[in-house]
Amino acid sequence: MCYNIFMNGYDFDDTIFRGNSTRRFFFFCLLRLPYLVIMIPVIVVAGLLRGLRILNKDQFLYALEWYVALLPNAEKLAAKFWDKNINRIKPWYLKQKRKSDVIVSASPKFLIEEACKRLEVRCIATNLDTRGRLHGKHCYGGEKVVAYKSRYKENSLLTYYSDSLSDTPMLRMAEYGYLVKGDEITLIYEHGTKY
Repeated sequence: MCYNIFMNGYDFDDTIFRGNSTRRFFFFCLLRLPYLVIMIPVIVVAGLLRGLRILNKDQFLYALEWYVALLPNAEKLAAKFWDKNINRIKPWYLKQKRKSDVIVSASPKFLIEEACKRLEVRCIATNLDTRGRLHGKHCYGGEKVVAYKSRYKENSLLTYYSDSLSDTPMLRMAEYGYLVKGDEITLIYEHGTKY
């Protein structure tokens, strides 16, 4: 489906959301389901293997996320999580939010989609289902561009905001790319060229 309007795009974690929603969701679940403590050694080992470059980014993220398969009802837990955490959306974003906005995130879709419904914006995210199965690759780095282009016209992205240079492909694709650090927003790409 393509739209002939210009859209504003945003990364989610540490960009419009204060913190990392996937990490916060894990600890939210851990407090309610103590058996998830078995994931902590997995997380530590995955971090070490990533540091040694034995795991690539996609493998590392999946190792952190497979605990979702252990959740009794991931969608219900996600809804409860957002009941408590939607207030972590940054005020600067809420002031400029439009219904045509699109969030493009590496976090699991079942988690981010619930926040996007509440914000009444569009969502593109990693297709990790509630049984912990990954369909395709993580929506990270250049994969964000692939996911975006599969749904919208490349030239429909007016702005893109991210806290990370790993999103350079999205920042360059937009007419204007902004780097977000806390609440400080800096234009770093204009028409695909470093500003």
